[in-house]
Amino acid sequence: MTELYLSFLLMYHGALTMLLGVYGVLPPYFGTSRILANVVGLDLNNHPNPSVTASFSLPFYLGFLSIGLIATSLIVNDIVGKRKTREKRGVGAIFTTDSE
Repeated sequence: MTELYLSFLLMYHGALTMLLGVYGVLPPYFGTSRILANVVGLDLNNHPNPSVTASFSLPFYLGFLSIGLIATSLIVNDIVGKRKTREKRGVGAIFTTDSE
């Protein structure tokens, strides 16, 4: 699910960047900037000098932080789990009767 979210996020951000690149605007990492042109919107109204808001806002960074925390906990749990099952390897591990 995480891969799907990140893939969609990258495609969305890439499409926005390419669309703004047509107008000659580099989107900011934070804050807002203006497109120095008249833009016709989807509602066919003229928008003079519209503002472009940064696409990397607080929810974006919080999403990366949460994914990092989840990945770190999975890695730590995997390492701890491998230490517990280290003594049971090979054929002896198949024929054990220990139930843990």
